[in-house]
Amino acid sequence: MSRNLVITGASSAIGQAIARRLASPGDQVVLQCHRHSGVFGDFDGWPSADYRVVSADFSHAEQLEAFCADLGECDLLVNAAAVTSTGLLPNLEASQIDLMLDVNIRAIVATCRAVLPGMMVRRRGVIVNLSSVAAQRGNRGQSVYAGSKGFVESFTRALAAEYGARGIRCNAVAPGAIDAGSLRELLSYAAEEVKQATTAGRLGTPEDVAAAVAFLCGDESGFINGKCLAVDGGFSRGV
Repeated sequence: MSRNLVITGASSAIGQAIARRLASPGDQVVLQCHRHSGVFGDFDGWPSADYRVVSADFSHAEQLEAFCADLGECDLLVNAAAVTSTGLLPNLEASQIDLMLDVNIRAIVATCRAVLPGMMVRRRGVIVNLSSVAAQRGNRGQSVYAGSKGFVESFTRALAAEYGARGIRCNAVAPGAIDAGSLRELLSYAAEEVKQATTAGRLGTPEDVAAAVAFLCGDESGFINGKCLAVDGGFSRGV
């Protein structure tokens, strides 16, 4: 059966891996990105070629509102869009803080708010929000980012409580040391230290995250709701 999929942050390495893992023949796929829409050029070979790339900057309220208004029916929503700025709280610019709050919190609230009415009518739907191990493991320089991801996890649990009885599941995935995105800068000078901080002894891949998201979207996880699955190779141990 074909589905309507919405994936935000789809141009990131993790977002692309999630999109490739989830899309099946006949699916209608909306891929949101802010920059780098050109990465979707080689998506033409998908068996489910019916996808739509939407460029929207979630830090601008009008673009977020327009994106949500145009979503239509949605069977599966994956919120992978995120922004991180590292720095001690007094040293962060107000613009950096606003950006993290806009993308990491307000955008997730808005997209979920947009798709839930239709899911309630159909009495089915799956939402997966991407959190981070930072929500559970304190790290210097990540107070605002960690706080925003803590919101994601609490928000996810509350949505599951509100709409689980109506056939809607809402879970989260918390990536850890994944060889992608903002972690690349840290890996450029501390790769071995990061690897040693995981019990797996290696870095994770975008595909590791995508596999966890796919599991939470599938029938095998039909009795899982309101949970956060850490994909961190044991990185969340300790403080």
